[in-house]
Amino acid sequence: MDSKVKLRLNWVNLYKKLGHAGRVCQHYNISRFTLRKWCKRYKEFGEKGLENLSSRPKTSPLQKTNISSDQLILHLRKTRKLGARRIQTELKRLHDLSFSLATIHKVFKKYDVSLLRIKRHYRKQIKRYNCKVPGERIQMDVCKIASGLYQYTAIDDCTRYKVVTLYPRRTAENTLDFLEQLREKMPFHCQRIQTDRGQEFFAYGVQEYLKKWKIKFRPIKPFSPHLNGKVERAQRTDLDEFYSSVNIKDPDLQIKLRDWENHYNRQRPHSSLQGKTPWEKYKELESTIPCLSEVQKNYIPSKEPFVMQNYKHDQRLKSIQKHNVT
Repeated sequence: MDSKVKLRLNWVNLYKKLGHAGRVCQHYNISRFTLRKWCKRYKEFGEKGLENLSSRPKTSPLQKTNISSDQLILHLRKTRKLGARRIQTELKRLHDLSFSLATIHKVFKKYDVSLLRIKRHYRKQIKRYNCKVPGERIQMDVCKIASGLYQYTAIDDCTRYKVVTLYPRRTAENTLDFLEQLREKMPFHCQRIQTDRGQEFFAYGVQEYLKKWKIKFRPIKPFSPHLNGKVERAQRTDLDEFYSSVNIKDPDLQIKLRDWENHYNRQRPHSSLQGKTPWEKYKELESTIPCLSEVQKNYIPSKEPFVMQNYKHDQRLKSIQKHNVT
């Protein structure tokens, strides 16, 4: 028998023997209320009633999550292997639910969810760079999503502000259409466009369009995807977070992609921006952005010749032109 239960039983037995509550309370230095409480419990439940009851609340009216929200969190964790922060943003985007990171961790603990195993690949450290002014350099690329479905992506090197559109093919005509959308959607003027050496970017019409709007064309070297790393990473994010949660045969996929683009730019926090969104980063640096006349003034047409897709031929042509000038 527990020592506390034994002591309470002594109170009850002495009260039964003496029939005088005051003398029992004086002997054991307890209040009349305490004596009445345990006598009543003993009368109703016997010795079992002298044990301490659980202090756990019977109901939790202020509980932040319920069974359905718990299942959503567990489903995202199990099927997509997401961490707490990514689950937080996905719940907001897909289900309009807002939970703190602490709440999501409590759900993990409640259901005994194990930690994610992260495979760390130790690679040679490369020198990273960031443009300091929004619009100074826009990285652009095309990603194949499925057969007959290509995503054009452009991302600002400085703010990570992104523009995305789907097309059935990657052609010069679609590239021109995307550049038009890029100019309309970006909240600042594009000074440079950086691409890989895909043929859809080297058409005469595309380069003429860039010259018309005084945008410098800067294709990277062949087999150097790390030079276009920001747009490559943005496309990986699209595959992991957007296309994994939609049906690519959905007729409204383009509309949903537009919603995702807005979420990415204005709501989704970025670790590379210290938790800020691209829109917040843009507003922070808005005062540093040069006006359109300044940008166009720095564009010198004679220094922006047409670029050939074949890198070796292009470099040979530039060396010949340089030799002729000298």
